[in-house]
Amino acid sequence: MRAFEFRELINGIKQQRKGIKDDSFILETLRDSMLLALRKRRGAGEDAVDVQIDPREFKITIKVKRVVKKDVFDPIKEISIEKAKQIAGDDVKEGMEIWTELSPSEIDRSTVYKIMNVFYQRIKEAEKRYLYRDFENRIGDIITGTIQKVDKTGVYVSLGKAEALLPPDEQIKKDKYRQGGEITAMILRVNESKRYPLVILTRTHPDFVRKMVEKEIPEILDGAVEIKAVARIPGERSKIAVASKNPRIDPVGACLGPKGTRLSRLIQEIGEKIEVIKWSPDILEFAYNALQPARPILLFEEGEKVIAVVKDEDIPQAKGEGGSNVILASKLVGKEIIVVGESEGKLPEKGVSVLEIGEKFGKRIEEELRKQGIFVFYEVPPLRKLLDIRGVGEKLAYEILDFIEEKLEEKKNKK
Repeated sequence: MRAFEFRELINGIKQQRKGIKDDSFILETLRDSMLLALRKRRGAGEDAVDVQIDPREFKITIKVKRVVKKDVFDPIKEISIEKAKQIAGDDVKEGMEIWTELSPSEIDRSTVYKIMNVFYQRIKEAEKRYLYRDFENRIGDIITGTIQKVDKTGVYVSLGKAEALLPPDEQIKKDKYRQGGEITAMILRVNESKRYPLVILTRTHPDFVRKMVEKEIPEILDGAVEIKAVARIPGERSKIAVASKNPRIDPVGACLGPKGTRLSRLIQEIGEKIEVIKWSPDILEFAYNALQPARPILLFEEGEKVIAVVKDEDIPQAKGEGGSNVILASKLVGKEIIVVGESEGKLPEKGVSVLEIGEKFGKRIEEELRKQGIFVFYEVPPLRKLLDIRGVGEKLAYEILDFIEEKLEEKKNKK
């Protein structure tokens, strides 16, 4: 290979092959390809070929062991006695093996083709490895690709030079896929296969909804509103908990927009209802919000569970169709929520509930406490906390404090 051809080969690879910019890698790949093809040409298992490449001079030096023969039939394996003597001296005899330099012009055309086929195949494989390493850094990103094939193993998607798969268990059941159509999904992981890695996509993961919502809401993109948790039943219903870093911004209103229009395109895209609720660091207040549209009249923790007491007629709404509402609320909060009816008379064993306070001081006080996100008192609160409740003066506040203290003492003595 002449110097100018060698230089053109390297520059062409670097320009055409995304990510392959390292001269040393290209040179090593070419050297390995030549060694492989020439060794096969000489006979499998032989280690009688050496290839050296000078990157500065763009020069390839090939050395092979050749058998000294009177009559030469294969110039790659054999050398005439006359030429052998010129290289190794007059002591050379027929049948000896000597190392000699092999000119590229001595390589037959089929071997040249084999060298270049192996070389370009390895360059392609390296390019794919680079592409998929790039996808490993993009796990969790939303991508759009073109559907190439649909069969029982999944939906095969073209991402340009890379190929992706949306497996059956990552598909939304009611989605329809057709060859040539576009598909939007999230990069879930990258699998190594025998031939090359494969990008695995998902449309069912909760983070798919998270990422899609983030793209739609400017306040999330600029950091004013944060998605704190996502719970999902793919293709049916999602709940998203949001919080605002700016007290002047209503996080739920920012996500929904006028009449919920901000999420309408997304709801149509993924084909499921999306509910946005306000996150709270207080687990009971968070559970209250998560159970919307139901409005529990009491919430309290019992072991590792949250008990939600609702009016008897509100039980179906609180649980949801097939239990979907309470399932999603539990996932969102991170604790199992148990819905019970008011008629069961379920009360916390340790604290004083708003229901007990309501029985003593009226439903209006009960409701005002609930509006403040207060459901149970496990200890006597500070006076200020009660005075902050609308309609509660100092005299009534002291009466409520006395009641809470008496009830707590009474429950303590029952143990």
